[in-house]
Amino acid sequence: MSEIALDNLGKDDDIVAAFQVEGRAVSGRILRFGPTLDLILCAHDYPEPVARILGEAVMVAALVGDALKFEGRLIVQASGNGPLKFVVAEYTTGEGVRGFASMDREGVDQAIKNATQHVPLIATLLGKGSFAMTIDRGPNMDQYQGVVPLEGQSIAQSAEHYFAQSEQTPTRIHLAVGEIWDQDGQKSWRAGGALIQAFASDETRGSVEGDWEHALALFETLEDAELLDPDLSAGQLLYRLYNEDGVRLMEPTALERRCSCERERLARIISSFPEEDQAHMIKDGKVVMTCEYCNRDWDFTTDEIKKSE
Repeated sequence: MSEIALDNLGKDDDIVAAFQVEGRAVSGRILRFGPTLDLILCAHDYPEPVARILGEAVMVAALVGDALKFEGRLIVQASGNGPLKFVVAEYTTGEGVRGFASMDREGVDQAIKNATQHVPLIATLLGKGSFAMTIDRGPNMDQYQGVVPLEGQSIAQSAEHYFAQSEQTPTRIHLAVGEIWDQDGQKSWRAGGALIQAFASDETRGSVEGDWEHALALFETLEDAELLDPDLSAGQLLYRLYNEDGVRLMEPTALERRCSCERERLARIISSFPEEDQAHMIKDGKVVMTCEYCNRDWDFTTDEIKKSE
C-alpha cells in the first residue's frame, strides 16, 4: 500500500483506508460511508434501530475485511433469540459490501415500543445469541470461523470482545450511523467508523502497553459527530487525533454495494429446488425469486430453469 497525504484522503465517501500511528506499535483503519450504505439500508423498510445495527455490522465487515491479504470474503453475523433474528454483512475483496437483516417485524416494533434505558436496545432486539466472523477463501479452501457470545451495547463492542477472545489482540472500534437531510428535504443514511489495534509484543519491540494506552486515550476523544461530518475528511479527522505523534495514511479502497444475485447463478439455485417448491414460486406464469440482500425480484421462464439444470 502506498502512503498518501492526509488532506487528500477521505474527501469522498465510501472508502476504507489503513493508517499507522508514527513511532507507536499501533495501527488501524478508518471508513466513511455515504451512498453505498444508503443503498444497503434502504433496500428494505427496516425500523431505524435495525438499520443502525445492520449499518454497524457492514462497517465491521469492511474495516476488518480490508485487512485480508488474499482474495476472499469476510462475513460478520450477529444472531440471537430476539425478534431481530440476525444481521449479516459481507465484504468481498475487490468487489464490495452487502448486508441484510432478518426479523419478526411485529416483534421488533413491540420491542422498540417497550424498550427501556436500562437494557441496551441491541440486547432487546437480538436477545441472547452469538457474534461470528467467518473468513471464506473461496472454493476448495477451508473456511475459518470464530464465534463469541453476543455482548455489550453495540455491534462494535461485540467485535471488540471477539478480538479479545479469538485473536488476543487489543482492539477498539468506534462506529457511528446516522441520517442526514439534503437541501431538498431528502433523507439518506451515512456512517463513519475507525478501528485501532496494538501490535503483538516481541523481543525486538518489547512491551507495547504504553503505546496502546497512549493511542487509545486519544482515540477515546473521537466523537460520533466527527465520524458523520461530511465536511471533515477522514485524513483531517486522523490528524485531529494523532497530530502530535504523526500518522501515516495508506491509499483508500473504494466501497461499493456488491450483491451476488447474478441471473445464471440464481437460475441454477432454483433448478436445484424440488418441482413442488418451484411451483410455489410461480407468479403470472414465471418463476420469481427475490434476493434477500438487495430486495430485487428476478423472474425466469420454466425453460430458463430447465436449461440451467
